[in-house]
Amino acid sequence: MSERAAAAGTADRGEPLLSVRNLRTEIDTDDGTLVAVNDISLDLFADEVLAVVGESGSGKTMLALSILGLLPGPRARTTAGEVRLAGEDLLAASPLRRRRARGAEIAMIFQDPLTALNPVHRVGDQIAEMLRAHRPVRKRYARLRAEDLLERVGIPDADRRARCYPHELSGGMRQRVMIAMAVALDPVVLIADEPTTALDATVQAQVLEVLSEVRQRMSGAMMIITHDLGVVAGTADSVMVMYAGHCVERGGVHDVYRRPSHPYTAGLLAAVPRLNITAARLTPIAGSPPVPVGTTPGCSFAPRCPLATDLCEQQRPGLGRLKGLPVSASSMEAAVACHHPITEGRR
Repeated sequence: MSERAAAAGTADRGEPLLSVRNLRTEIDTDDGTLVAVNDISLDLFADEVLAVVGESGSGKTMLALSILGLLPGPRARTTAGEVRLAGEDLLAASPLRRRRARGAEIAMIFQDPLTALNPVHRVGDQIAEMLRAHRPVRKRYARLRAEDLLERVGIPDADRRARCYPHELSGGMRQRVMIAMAVALDPVVLIADEPTTALDATVQAQVLEVLSEVRQRMSGAMMIITHDLGVVAGTADSVMVMYAGHCVERGGVHDVYRRPSHPYTAGLLAAVPRLNITAARLTPIAGSPPVPVGTTPGCSFAPRCPLATDLCEQQRPGLGRLKGLPVSASSMEAAVACHHPITEGRR
């Protein structure tokens, strides 16, 4: 964690740039109503990086799409909660206001740049089009600005690359184009959805370095969605662990990594390869993630949890602060949703 973030975490940080309260998103399916995001709350302050982690299908991307109002199709809808950007509730705003906020005030780096970018338009033109949609600028200025942005995210020979189509660029370059497009208007909140997916280790490191440089230049906040816990360790200040649409644990990234409280978080960490561990095999989490269709009375993780009891199957645990946990430098209060949280090694 940066010294500036740590100091801010212990002082009065004012109003959050992004505040989500009791957000719930449902999707109608042939098998019933799927609750993709279930009662999620979070605060994101200036100069803070929040990581949202969990297995595929845990609701991470749907959380981001719900925040931006980009839910897929008429079957998906947000049924409860608030999404406040700098104090303004975007869910209560008009469609025009939300459209103006996207890109200019809150932006997203999508998971797959090859499908997010338009295949029949040059990448420079796509960045320029986004600039002109939000700012009254001339075509020439927008084109030069697009080339400058491509150069800032580390794309060599930017003027030539700006004239390329998406399929002519490598995966790492396409991801850099998405980053350039997302930060073009200096948004106060940047959401990066799986920014290193399908990239080799060297390119992953380069993309993370670009995001780190972007964070240092911007005065806003960043949310990184990932299943790669190694990305979280080196990038984020706070972490929120999601499972079956719920938040099961949250807190400062170093606190959660050193002392995971939820069995699911401990299972995720046990499945991460580490250089200082010589064991030949990793420890996977038994079973498969559930499909959150319908209402279940107990904890969603109970069928896979080694600590589950009858109480876990009958009553869903609420998200509460764990007693005895040291106060974190992170602005996010440490909390866990578990009837039998892990307490071994705590002070």
